[in-house]
Amino acid sequence: MLNLNPERKKLILSIDGGGMRGTITIAMLAELEAMTGKTCPELFDMVAGTSTGAIIAAGFGLGLSAQELLETVYKRRLPQGFRSQPQGIWLWLRYIAGGLRSLYDLRPFLELLGPLATGKKIRDLQKPIVFMTTRDLRTNNTYYVVSKGPGATRFAEWPVSGAVAASGAAPIYFPPVLGNLIDGGVGVSGNPVLAATVEAMEYIGATDGFTDGNVIHYSLGTGYRANTLGSGEGSRLWLYNWVVYIISGFLDDTALQQVFNARTIYRGRVDVRRYNPFLQADSVRDRLGIDLTGKPDPKGLELDAYAPEEVDLMEAIGRAYARRVNWTEVGYMPWLETPDELHGQGRDGGHPLPGILPVNWRDSPYR
Repeated sequence: MLNLNPERKKLILSIDGGGMRGTITIAMLAELEAMTGKTCPELFDMVAGTSTGAIIAAGFGLGLSAQELLETVYKRRLPQGFRSQPQGIWLWLRYIAGGLRSLYDLRPFLELLGPLATGKKIRDLQKPIVFMTTRDLRTNNTYYVVSKGPGATRFAEWPVSGAVAASGAAPIYFPPVLGNLIDGGVGVSGNPVLAATVEAMEYIGATDGFTDGNVIHYSLGTGYRANTLGSGEGSRLWLYNWVVYIISGFLDDTALQQVFNARTIYRGRVDVRRYNPFLQADSVRDRLGIDLTGKPDPKGLELDAYAPEEVDLMEAIGRAYARRVNWTEVGYMPWLETPDELHGQGRDGGHPLPGILPVNWRDSPYR
């Protein structure tokens, strides 16, 4: 059995947004439970999440294991929520008829997630400490919904299901909750690692053991898809391409920068570790050992990927990645520290380290 925490430090877990790709992350955690013989509510002292990460954080706060969340929510209830709505062209026709406001109705998802949190308020969440993010359109401010510490009184009476729905109300996909609250990932908290570290170290603090040198923070992504273009391709992009590129680049950059910021600001105080599989076919096949014959392209796994074959692939990726990575290495990152050792690949099937390519200025008009 893996001893995740031999020094009995405080463990924080933070989980990025990513819609149905949260299946990858919850599968990683289910495999971690199998490796340690302990459930995630037993392993972690604080769990932070945005969007799909909020579902997982709240589930742990309600005492559910990762395996239970994987089976109940990600393999059954969430796909059912998508299947209960119009498909294909009918989905887009409803979107147009609805004034281009949101693709999906939130109610089926509330009904499916509701039984897990019926009647529960944020104040009812005990261990682990739960931390979720949402953004209020009325103030253009991100709220950090926390179940313990000085900030807890502000959100104590919030329903757990409402907080989770608000954290996951991604614009275009879902309407704002109560017309005001949207996905906490709109802004820089799609990866809540820095916000959760600040909350634990500066606000909750020593009363719960969050002290310098006594904290390990595991930051988990929902899979990285390379948002790169071939040389010269940028000259052929049009409006739609740029919109997709800018949104994807913003989400990827902010998620990564939050890790770098947390590691830099809390260097020597908190051991921040990052785990995020690379959703590239050759990496999934060669590094994780998953036969992709007859399976979807991992790069095509979208936030609303709910087809059985997609869910099965995401579970396989999460479990295989969890078995490859080193959960006990100080400062673990998805890439090696020396760029020359990478050759464009991530470590253990993880997110590759962004590199710097040479630019040929000699034959350009910018000399």
